[in-house]
Amino acid sequence: MTIFRLASTVTLLAASACLPAWAESEVSVYGSIDLGINKESGTSAKMGRGSHNIIGIKGQEDLGNGRAAVFNLQAFFNHQHEPTGRLQPALQGESTIGLQSRDAGTVRLGRALSPLWQNIWLFEPWKNSGYNASLHAYQTGRYSTDGVNDAALGNGDFSRISNGVFYRSPELSGLTLELASRVNKAENARERPKGFSMRYKQGAVGALLSYENNNNDDRIHFVGGSYQFDALTLMASYASNRVRNTEREQTAVLAGTYAVGAHLLRAGHGRNRLTDSHKSSLGYVHNLSQRTSLYADLYRERLKLASTNGMALGLIHTF
Repeated sequence: MTIFRLASTVTLLAASACLPAWAESEVSVYGSIDLGINKESGTSAKMGRGSHNIIGIKGQEDLGNGRAAVFNLQAFFNHQHEPTGRLQPALQGESTIGLQSRDAGTVRLGRALSPLWQNIWLFEPWKNSGYNASLHAYQTGRYSTDGVNDAALGNGDFSRISNGVFYRSPELSGLTLELASRVNKAENARERPKGFSMRYKQGAVGALLSYENNNNDDRIHFVGGSYQFDALTLMASYASNRVRNTEREQTAVLAGTYAVGAHLLRAGHGRNRLTDSHKSSLGYVHNLSQRTSLYADLYRERLKLASTNGMALGLIHTF
């Protein structure tokens, strides 16, 4: 009996040695919660957000030889139930799966931010949030990555490509290339959305060059740059877009941040040459910890027929 058990054990160990070594997956939950009180001229104070509230799950499995399988599932959520009747994807933020290689880069399939929107937030102090003091509209004007079904989808594809293929190159001397395209045409679309971005980050210098066309064959060219002088970071961006059957639109943003310890000051000015509108914003952030911050914003926007003054006080926590 003992000899039989010993033989079985040896056989089992030999078989195990022939099997591939399965690596453990790394999975993490992440997100952010941002709530505050904002007030604009002519309206009552209300509770709102200064950036998107999100929750996500992402992870990777080491496949050996510098390769990994990766995935990312991300959803937005609202602090209160506000039925709108609009259709939106269940995972509005991202739902991708892909393969990553240390030498060849990363390929993902699914739904995600286009190369333009994946990087544009680096050149705007409010990270292109689209709320309160953010100057996002002066980075891209009327352009949308959708362009056809914005109303039906509640702007769900405003900055994202669904049914897409996404590629990001390895970083080479500070330079990273990103490419993306939708596999099939959306309903009523003239074209498949596609675009690229070329980002440079080396030391104090940052730069971005990007081009994109959407479902309606609207097109945008974007260039951004930043430079860090110790605590002071200056940033600027310029975009030229052509929405079908309309005049060319040019927008620009000049902005900066100043960080001292737990304190961050941020300021910026955006201008739209076509609509002759502009917006000036000023903000302060106090970091209570690495994950929790208080913020206060003041802004003034002048449109063609009216001007708006606004303020916001809020709290954001990331996890």
